Amino acid sequence: MPSVPRARPCLALAPRRGLVAVLLAASTAATAFPTQPVRVLIGSPPGSSPDVVTRLLGEAMASSLAQPVMVENRPGAGGTIATAAVAAAVADGHTLNVSGCSGDAITHAFVSQGRAPLTLFKDLTPVGRLLLDHWLVLVPASSDVASLSELARRAQAAAEPMAYPSQGEGSTPHLQGERLARTLGFKALHVPYKENPVNDLVGGRLGYAVLPSAAAVPLVKGGRLKALAVLSAERLTALPEVPTAEQAGLAGYRFNGGLCLWAPGETPAAAIQRLNAALATAARQPAVREKMQALGADPTPFDVETTAKYVRDFAAESDRLRAAVFGSAR
Repeated sequence: MPSVPRARPCLALAPRRGLVAVLLAASTAATAFPTQPVRVLIGSPPGSSPDVVTRLLGEAMASSLAQPVMVENRPGAGGTIATAAVAAAVADGHTLNVSGCSGDAITHAFVSQGRAPLTLFKDLTPVGRLLLDHWLVLVPASSDVASLSELARRAQAAAEPMAYPSQGEGSTPHLQGERLARTLGFKALHVPYKENPVNDLVGGRLGYAVLPSAAAVPLVKGGRLKALAVLSAERLTALPEVPTAEQAGLAGYRFNGGLCLWAPGETPAAAIQRLNAALATAARQPAVREKMQALGADPTPFDVETTAKYVRDFAAESDRLRAAVFGSAR
């Protein structure tokens, strides 16, 4: 009786064993992420809202990730220096960006500089929402302006346009500062800053500003700035004496921003899910929530899918607002 070759079954199993080894290696690599410190680039200066919030959440995320989370400030050019650097980084999840969920620093800020914009979900993709923030209309504490109507009267009577700051052309403080001026009927002068403009605002070299609460609330409580209104639907718990813009006479005038964590567009889904889970864990920590709420910010992280929908909706809303303020050509 002819003998049966015994090597054939082993040969048949060899490709399968190789495939299993590859799959196990890929699974191990995904589980192991991150394998080095995570860098988060921010397009705004130290002390700004993104800086304050990212450092707070980054410290808490480091525990979940078992790697340091290092924050780097790269201010200037409306946030495009930071976003462009992250878009060009290796897409492995170790280099990230924090900026507005509307994607203004990814799209419009580039256009305003005559540069080709990055594309949402292609060049940069959202990892998760860090928070829903609230925006305040601010003047120097030394100013005798105490309301939006007084701000309008003072600006309308001035010989020169009233100056207000932002971190660059096309940024949210720029857009909201111009929107406020147009709504109140006065001429304004936009002054872009690479560094934090707070000292110039406190010193009266700027007339007003529209800034997020996470950066502004400590300055208001510290007596350096005065808040005239909050742009949210309701008053802030952190500053209950400050009226909403609607309560101050601007019917239908609302705005809430959001900060998102972004990764290069080709970042593996496993790394994005890992980062999103670490962000959610950090935001649930009582100490983190307490600190953020004291700044007038709401730590409300979304999962990856919900974040993606939120970004698309917010970007569309931002486009409509930009067209209303600047015209459809902007």
